[in-house]
Amino acid sequence: MDLRLHTTENAEGFTTAQWAEWDHFLAASRPPSIHLCSASIRAGLRSPKRAVRAARWTDAEGMLKGIAICEDSQAISQRLDDFLEGSAAFRWARNRLHRAGSFQFNVRVIGQTLASGPHGFRFSEDVDEWAALTSLLELPAIGPNKKAPTTWLVKDRPTDIDWGNGARLAGRSAWKKDWVDLEFDPLMRVSLQGWSSWEDYLSGLRTKARTKVNRILKLSEPLHFRALEVADIREQAQALHALYMNTYDRAAFRLGCLQPEDLVLLKEEMGSRFQLWVVEIEGNLIGFHCGMCDGREVEAFFVGFGLEHNKTFALYQRMLIEFIRWGLKEGCSMVNLGRTALDLKASLGAQPQRLVLHERIQNPIVHRLAQWAARASAPRQEPLKRARK
Repeated sequence: MDLRLHTTENAEGFTTAQWAEWDHFLAASRPPSIHLCSASIRAGLRSPKRAVRAARWTDAEGMLKGIAICEDSQAISQRLDDFLEGSAAFRWARNRLHRAGSFQFNVRVIGQTLASGPHGFRFSEDVDEWAALTSLLELPAIGPNKKAPTTWLVKDRPTDIDWGNGARLAGRSAWKKDWVDLEFDPLMRVSLQGWSSWEDYLSGLRTKARTKVNRILKLSEPLHFRALEVADIREQAQALHALYMNTYDRAAFRLGCLQPEDLVLLKEEMGSRFQLWVVEIEGNLIGFHCGMCDGREVEAFFVGFGLEHNKTFALYQRMLIEFIRWGLKEGCSMVNLGRTALDLKASLGAQPQRLVLHERIQNPIVHRLAQWAARASAPRQEPLKRARK
């Protein structure tokens, strides 16, 4: 099929009609993705410190056949021993690369760098997605960047292979032979099928899990949660970003970094579909959490909090509960709680979904080293709690 690629690096690069066509195409695709909706994409394009490119593919008749989001970003890894295990040789190489505390490299990403899950692209069934995405990956640098990254990453493709069965996905190539698959922590998802209220949800938990939830609610009673509108987010953007950095700096592997402007832009573009709540105690800001909802799924986006308050008030755990409550209130069937803190999320009823990232490094020597590193390591597949009856 002869496809034509159309790209833009600013929100006005596509017309209102083309953005509407984008959303119509997305709605007819599977799986659903609020991160790939036009409002979310426009917010990324408007972010002044991010290098984002949106892409549309049309056929000879002008019919839309595919959409994608691409970003030139920076990958940062640190403390990989927190979630990866591997051979003695891998541990030596890992420590060597991280001798300065972290290892950083530029990367071109197909997908949302700030989200987990299959939010990067959608194509019609008759399109060769690999050929289409390659045409996007090969384009020049985005925005003011002088050089396009030579490491490519396509994220995150779900797999049906169960977490905890010991099977390693990283190191092989389930997509193309000159690529390598990577795997990190799974996406933790809470199914709300069959539950219509918070009370129903609690009744479906095992006694131990229900007791833990009640303890979280008791510890967090002194906290006050308040939703912010655009003007409030704009006024407090710097303070919110400082709280976010408390948690961001502790992440073992990161793609990109949320900017203060991103929170404002998401609220401007998405309206009620994007919500941000601040957490206060005695009028003092101690944390926030934000997310997206399209009526089908809730996407937990980012949290930020003062670490000194987390244990005392079970702050992070209460935020996770609030995401679940939001999903129940909106009649959603799923709440995506993101990666990390697997056991904690499992104790609230979340189940893991494994995700695979496809990587290609254009330098053949470095690419072979990456293949070896991926084969020699794997995420720790420790047993998770069972919260449901």
